[in-house]
Amino acid sequence: MNVQEMEQFLGTVAQWESKERLMNRLMDMRRVQPGMNKGGIPLVYHEGTAYVDAEDSHTLIIGSTGSKKTRLVVMPAVKLLAQAGESMIISDPKAEVYNRTAFEMADMGYQIRVINFRNPSLGDCWNPLAIPFAFYQQGDLDRASEFVNDIAGNLILSEVSKADPFWDYCASDLLFGLILLSFRLNKSEKGVSIRTILQLRQKMFDNNGNVDRSLRSQASMDPLIYSSLVGTLNAPEKTRTSILAVFDQKMRCFMYQKNLTEMMDDNTISLDRIGVEKTAFYLIMPDEKTTYHRLAALFIKQSYEYLIYLAQATGVGSFKTRINYMLDEFSSLPTIKDFPTMISAARSRNIRFNLVVQSQNQLKARYHEEAETIKSNCNNWIFLTSRELELLEEISNLCGEKADGKPLLSVSALQHLDKNQGQALLLCGRLFPYITQLEDINHYDNGRFQILPFKERTEQ
Repeated sequence: MNVQEMEQFLGTVAQWESKERLMNRLMDMRRVQPGMNKGGIPLVYHEGTAYVDAEDSHTLIIGSTGSKKTRLVVMPAVKLLAQAGESMIISDPKAEVYNRTAFEMADMGYQIRVINFRNPSLGDCWNPLAIPFAFYQQGDLDRASEFVNDIAGNLILSEVSKADPFWDYCASDLLFGLILLSFRLNKSEKGVSIRTILQLRQKMFDNNGNVDRSLRSQASMDPLIYSSLVGTLNAPEKTRTSILAVFDQKMRCFMYQKNLTEMMDDNTISLDRIGVEKTAFYLIMPDEKTTYHRLAALFIKQSYEYLIYLAQATGVGSFKTRINYMLDEFSSLPTIKDFPTMISAARSRNIRFNLVVQSQNQLKARYHEEAETIKSNCNNWIFLTSRELELLEEISNLCGEKADGKPLLSVSALQHLDKNQGQALLLCGRLFPYITQLEDINHYDNGRFQILPFKERTEQ
């Protein structure tokens, strides 16, 4: 590029992207055939056809409550990904996405799996200890310990006291040690579950916090187990009682939620074929309370780590069938440990993240300075609406200024995108900003759909 061309380019940085150039960058879904092409998030519509980013790009969808994120982006994206035969792991508050898409996907030959935290008596069973226990039985103690550490962190450390985190970390060490001790002591074919851990805790420490000598002796035979439990075992009586109280409080939902504990006793799901066969996992969560959000976050973390293990086992480090995480209400979930690293490394494994957030402040509260790393790894941004001035100013600055020094898209203009018309600001890779119009889910199915009944646990 010569000087004249550079000056011309710099003088036109703040401009709108043309529809033609943007469409040339995207894929026309009319050409997509399962197994031959790849799908993606809908970014542009032209003459009744959706155009998607079929590359290995992560996407950030930003919209406050009531901005139609699910109807304009999430449900259409699931349908388009299904058209291309890609696998999905979908966080689904209120089961809206499941109700609208699962029946059609099952009819298309998808394996449909449902982890239902709203009503655990319906859907599949998921035992988060099944994967690490399998590694433990195989003698892969390092990998088993890594998965157990993730479980302890997600269940105990999702919320940590800022005033005195000592008790939370002691409770996390206690859970880590109890799980590994359960693995060591297990003699049944059924394996180990959360119920097993709770029973072991009651047996190891009585109501006064006194320690069972036999179990203490068993723990002392394994240095890792003992080092995890010793902080509780050797603590003064009052300190030990306080650690146990924090542990019990963190694990209470498994004590009073019988259906949840029973659902997590067994395991009817497997991630072994998700990268080979088209599969959809739905994580159905209550949207009115966050009690079980940490379990959803644990599944996301555990599934990703296990998928990385499976990808490495293929010999090429990647999957034949692309796997898409469609994470609605992502910023409402507890912090997923190492997520910035996860999103950075996913692309080379044919894993793609689509993150739906209500609030940038919420994202920053979860991930602090690493929130910027997460955002910067998303090649596509779809902005629907927000009242956060800092976010609005950031997006306005990203769009750039015109030759007269005025912003291409002002903060005020960003607040007046018409949701009834499906208007959204699109920042796609290195292309210029573009105001797109996204079609409602009714555009795809004319408002006609069937609901796939949940399986009763006794049916499985």
